[in-house]
Amino acid sequence: MDLHQVVKSKLCLGCGICTASGEGIEMGFSKKHGMNIPQLDSHKTYPLGDNLCPAIGYDIVHEGIELYGSEGSYSMELGNILSSYAAYAINSDVIKGASSGGVMSQLLLFVLEKGIADKVACTKFIYTENGPRTNTILTSKLSDILDCQGSKYCPVDISSFLVDLREFNGKVAFIGTPCQVAGLRKLQKVVPELKEKVVLTIANFCGGFKSYKSIQKLSKRHGVRFDQIEYLRFRGGGQPGSLLVYDSFGKRYEAPYPNYTGYTGYSKILRCHLCVDATGELADIACGDAWIDRYIEHKKQWSIVVGRSKFAREVIEQMCKERVIYCEALDQSEIIKSQWTNIKSKKIRQAARFALYEKLGYEIPKFDGGYSKYVTSMLFELRVFCSHKFKELLEELGLYKTLRIILKKRY
Repeated sequence: MDLHQVVKSKLCLGCGICTASGEGIEMGFSKKHGMNIPQLDSHKTYPLGDNLCPAIGYDIVHEGIELYGSEGSYSMELGNILSSYAAYAINSDVIKGASSGGVMSQLLLFVLEKGIADKVACTKFIYTENGPRTNTILTSKLSDILDCQGSKYCPVDISSFLVDLREFNGKVAFIGTPCQVAGLRKLQKVVPELKEKVVLTIANFCGGFKSYKSIQKLSKRHGVRFDQIEYLRFRGGGQPGSLLVYDSFGKRYEAPYPNYTGYTGYSKILRCHLCVDATGELADIACGDAWIDRYIEHKKQWSIVVGRSKFAREVIEQMCKERVIYCEALDQSEIIKSQWTNIKSKKIRQAARFALYEKLGYEIPKFDGGYSKYVTSMLFELRVFCSHKFKELLEELGLYKTLRIILKKRY
């Protein structure tokens, strides 16, 4: 598979990693895809871009072993892990804007304070006449890090950040999705100096994301002007938090997480359905929600934090020692249980989904493992596939909201 096939097959993640190939690739917004995609010349090939693209797939097992294999234990569900914790940030300003325990933002602040990194990369929303978009920035400012808080359940194009990274001479900590980290690992192999420059990678546990079409339809459905949005968050205001969006005319809409995810018929982008990386297996540190009863019932917001290297463990334990975060050891079996819905989808059911999608003529990303090769129920995956396609069709026809109201009244 190459970049042309990735775009044509709608497997593109919109990450922009391919632009770092030096082959003249630029990103541009596609209404059809609902996100930025590489603008490719149909008469050209892009061998380096192909090599960098995480949407094509990556050697998740081999790369994990190469990075961390001698330091921790490996499981198919979680990858290589040396240390694991439940934790939350002590700083009330950090907790206030967090999706869960605020640990990822606190990590960025800590590595800056200790001189581990000179700048950090994080992603915030910017608001344009074409609606909200994401922007990944290099910064050392507290205000920027707080502005970047919260989950981004939409495409994130990091191409402009990659330009800044090349030009920056200091040390960087990067925070992003599992696929972005995988793409960055590919780039580090092509540009070896980036191994020394990017001193720490942090990923969120990830279940996938939808295109900007979903945000646009959600806004329209609730009377918010998409082209006049002044603020958007997918999560925040407590755990699990809520979506909040408002425009310059004062129209405001709020809905609890995760209820609002079903308020449009749009599904996750195709590549997210075909992903096996649930917990950022190629990142030094990965964080997610602590969906464990004793933490859900606790008055504090908690995160799960895993360290995959000795250095990552040292950073986390130093944060605990200095009371920057509160943390307690967490068994990996509890992490798997807390993330089981996502792990089951990406790790257990994936072989059946791959088999079905291949029979339906879809291009399939290539991984060297990281998921169960046992094929569960292709019939079940077919029902799920048909359900997604039916809902998307109803949404495109403007009938999804009506059907949802009818079903809600009936049942």
